[in-house]
Amino acid sequence: MKHKKTLLIALAAALFIAAFAWSILSVPEVPSMDTPSRTLRYEGNTLSLEKDGRTVWKLTADSIEADADGKTAEVQNIEGVFYEDGGRELKITAPHAHYDMTSKDLAIDGGVTVQTSDGIRLTSREIVWTAAKETLAAVGDAELTQDEKKIRVTAERIESADGFQKFTASGKDGKKARVEKGSGAK
Repeated sequence: MKHKKTLLIALAAALFIAAFAWSILSVPEVPSMDTPSRTLRYEGNTLSLEKDGRTVWKLTADSIEADADGKTAEVQNIEGVFYEDGGRELKITAPHAHYDMTSKDLAIDGGVTVQTSDGIRLTSREIVWTAAKETLAAVGDAELTQDEKKIRVTAERIESADGFQKFTASGKDGKKARVEKGSGAK
């Protein structure tokens, strides 16, 4: 079960990256000829992926702004739902994200919340996907809780390269990460 949860988080990040790439490569609004623009802007986007007649994920954003050179994109007010077989859902919300199309790195920031329908909650100032290392990290006041097993992890950074089956939690400025199990972990 723990492996499924962490694998879902890694899958969600990969799907989110694919959604950004698709939205940036789709046809944008034609910019006004009066004012030269170096960005392409999309408003009120909803992206989804269906497989075998089932919705795999759906992401919405108030706006996506991409550089005309196709190297970076900025996204505002993200809400997403990832659907897993068996009815499990993972919801992610954040006010901002930055996607580097060259490195394929994604930084979702401004206060990120990830919530699964089976009781896992992850919050942090930022979630970072590093494509070259294939790692996902919650950075800045990171907190991961799992109600059923009564686990709570707090750290400056919680990082995993295998979908959070195994993860490292580290502190900052001499502070240690903290892992709590049992009734005090809620």
